[in-house]
Amino acid sequence: MVQPFLSHLGYYIWHAVFELVARTNPITPPTAFENAVFDTPLRSSSASQRGIEQTHDEVDQRILEELTGRVYYDVGGFYERYFERKSWTKNARDIYEGSRAQYIEGRWSGWPEPSIQGPFFEWFMKFQHTVLSGLRRRYYTSANKVLRGSEADRKLDIFLTFADAALPDGEHDWSNVFVIGEHKQNPDEDRSAKTLVQLAGYAREVFGSQPERRFVPGFTICGSVMRLWVFDRSGPYNSEKFDIHKEPERFVKVLAGYAVMSDAELGLNTFIKRDGNGKYIVTRDVRIFLEDKPIASTKAIVCRGTTCYRGRRPGSTDWEYVVKFAWPSDKRQREGELLKLAKEKGVTGIAVWFNHEQITIVGDLDTISHLRRAMKFGSPRRPSKKAFWVESGSSVAHLIGLGIVAGSATTSSSGQKRKRDERLDGGSRLKRSKSDDTHASATNVRKEDQLVAIGAPSIQETVVDSLADCRNEWQRNTVDSIQEAGADSLTDCDSETYGNRVHYCLVTSPAGRPLHDYQSVRELLEALRDAIRGHRSLLEDGKILHRDISENNIIITELPAEEAPKGRLIDFDLAKELDTMPSGARHRTGTMQFMAIEVLEGKGHTYRHDLESFFFVFVWMCIRYGYESTGGQNPSKQTRPNTNILRGWYSGTYTEIATTKQGHVEFSPKFENLKPLARELRSALFPIRDGDISTGTFLDHDIMYDGMIKAFNRAIESLEGEQANAQLRKDRESQASDR
Repeated sequence: MVQPFLSHLGYYIWHAVFELVARTNPITPPTAFENAVFDTPLRSSSASQRGIEQTHDEVDQRILEELTGRVYYDVGGFYERYFERKSWTKNARDIYEGSRAQYIEGRWSGWPEPSIQGPFFEWFMKFQHTVLSGLRRRYYTSANKVLRGSEADRKLDIFLTFADAALPDGEHDWSNVFVIGEHKQNPDEDRSAKTLVQLAGYAREVFGSQPERRFVPGFTICGSVMRLWVFDRSGPYNSEKFDIHKEPERFVKVLAGYAVMSDAELGLNTFIKRDGNGKYIVTRDVRIFLEDKPIASTKAIVCRGTTCYRGRRPGSTDWEYVVKFAWPSDKRQREGELLKLAKEKGVTGIAVWFNHEQITIVGDLDTISHLRRAMKFGSPRRPSKKAFWVESGSSVAHLIGLGIVAGSATTSSSGQKRKRDERLDGGSRLKRSKSDDTHASATNVRKEDQLVAIGAPSIQETVVDSLADCRNEWQRNTVDSIQEAGADSLTDCDSETYGNRVHYCLVTSPAGRPLHDYQSVRELLEALRDAIRGHRSLLEDGKILHRDISENNIIITELPAEEAPKGRLIDFDLAKELDTMPSGARHRTGTMQFMAIEVLEGKGHTYRHDLESFFFVFVWMCIRYGYESTGGQNPSKQTRPNTNILRGWYSGTYTEIATTKQGHVEFSPKFENLKPLARELRSALFPIRDGDISTGTFLDHDIMYDGMIKAFNRAIESLEGEQANAQLRKDRESQASDR
């Protein structure tokens, strides 16, 4: 029987470590300690819901959290910015002139009253056939049929795609959706949170299926009231509403405009080119072809939108590069700049810089401030004043006011949608303790396997504001409707209002393999050890701190040279030069289950916290992987334990996380013999000083780095000895059988 991990690691270590979160005063650190790089506390995003965990309730809850304080209504100049003075404006006006026969006595002919779903869709499609026929894109409805490519099984009321995009069976795919639309019978639902979350859910699906998308246009039609939307990487914003009967020309020009817009105007990434050999980019005058599917991407709206592809030169079959697209804050130092600096300083054991550049679209630098130019933004809309709470000790996943009800997955799909709508419009509320306010937003993060190479994003990108802001928002807000936070003092487009991001491309090498694709225990340990060596070189030679150590930010190097690192550190989006001040960026990301406890607590970040994250990665691998193979599959495909157990590592309150690790953490059979290594790593990271567990950071880096690296070396040597003894026994058995 596999013994609980804590019986070997020591119950008191975990208990004391997690007790740190609740303490006001830290345990006495070493007398010599290093200054910290200070972080911005955490707030989660919808990127944390992936794969089988993506119930509508969970995703909708996370979307609403993600968008809180980032939604802008009635943006001045929206219609003029997107639909006036375009190369196709005259064409759209001509289409309107041709539609006037359908407009009789101040109303569109045949408009259903009330505009319930079935009759409305029938009217809309007939209107399109009469007015918008012959265009290269057309509108469809899939209100009763799930689109392909959706992990959350979403249906879509109205969407724009290629006129001939339907699959042979009449189905459509999210990868071909250009514009999203939501229909509601009641005009009063125009500003409801339910409508916002449903449209945002569609936008999230488009970003997930089209990770290269720069932004996603959309619209809502509630009764006869229409509102136009754009979802970009800083959040959603919309136009002033208008009545399609009172402004028929605007209605037709909008529908026609979307159908004839250029790819760039619809938010596609035209920096990526295509020819007969596939898609490619040109950087440093070198053409690099991209694989069809990304090796990593982030499924969320307000985030960096990180997407990574493997790349190769023309004529080569060697996928030697990783090409990364992302939207970091304009206040952060570019990842490419840090990697280039590290290369110049001779840092080893990390991703190798090839080039980075800011992306241009139709001759203009692609930034959020440029996309939002020539418009006027007021204050972001926040949920109304009615409060919702959560029981003390509950995780964010049980916020009834956000539509999360345990066991709802057993209801029918139509029942789920109806109940979810009811809850979003003001469900029951539970009492909430202040002590849980920060815990809820900082810990409820999900996890799934993901193929990751150099520059790949963390599994979950967590959007960050201050904890005080998060706490105040939770206490004062509900989701009944979106109302203004204060008087709207409209100002010209100001990137400080919404947080500006820049679109950039980074090319690095080598590609490597994700950590979970190890071929042997020795290979895994060597990769972890060499990644720690790379972290040390980054700190000591490059004077750079990584700050986001996770399973997905370490790769195994393919066929390394004799002295080359067998594992490398990747993804420097959160890295920071040690002599720089805090960036001032409003958002940041991190991988919750691997974060050091003091970082979760909101304290400064030192190299020791990164080393603690390496420790959590090691333990995570020993728990999650290494179970008996089925059918001779490689270790990354082996049968694993129920991942709901591991979910406790990154969801719930701190108390729940500690309880989970104390009661359920077990090493898999393949890693059973690595428990001595776990104890050595624990001793290096949590030394006992004066009867207390120390979590301070030594000025002398060698103390902890040497302790961890030597521990890995001893474990590797022990494996070699075990393998030699096993081979000797096998040889003896073979000789005995020959006799």
